[in-house]
Amino acid sequence: MQHLSQLSLTVSSQKTPVSPVAKKRLNLLRKLETQIEAAEAELRDEEFLEDIRKWVRGEDGERKQITEQRAVRKWWWQHHTGAWMLTLRDGAKELSLLEDKNSIEVGEITNLVEVLQTVRSAVLAGELDDALEQMVKTKSKKPAGKPKG
Repeated sequence: MQHLSQLSLTVSSQKTPVSPVAKKRLNLLRKLETQIEAAEAELRDEEFLEDIRKWVRGEDGERKQITEQRAVRKWWWQHHTGAWMLTLRDGAKELSLLEDKNSIEVGEITNLVEVLQTVRSAVLAGELDDALEQMVKTKSKKPAGKPKG
């Protein structure tokens, strides 16, 4: 037991359900990492492509997984005033940061990586959980279907 006593043992399992907000948070963190890498590449005047895996059927009819590269959809853009802006996204939807605010003014493009890292820290600290919870609530609302009969 001297080896096990050096480890940090817990009562956790892979089968423990994860809340929808926690899933959104993890997904947002993954996307933020990709955006940080893309922003760093842009500052070096390089193109950043992300690897995606997808299943395709070969000529023999067998399914196989392939890896392709595609351009990253950037979350930053230049405002008509010349300032660079950042909008957090969940798929095609913008993430509302406060009640009526959905974007962050970055200022100069050189500040972009630092702002993205600050946002990542805010997500890790749970500061955007309310906004993520709102996204979960709006997504779970399904229109009532027509009754059969």
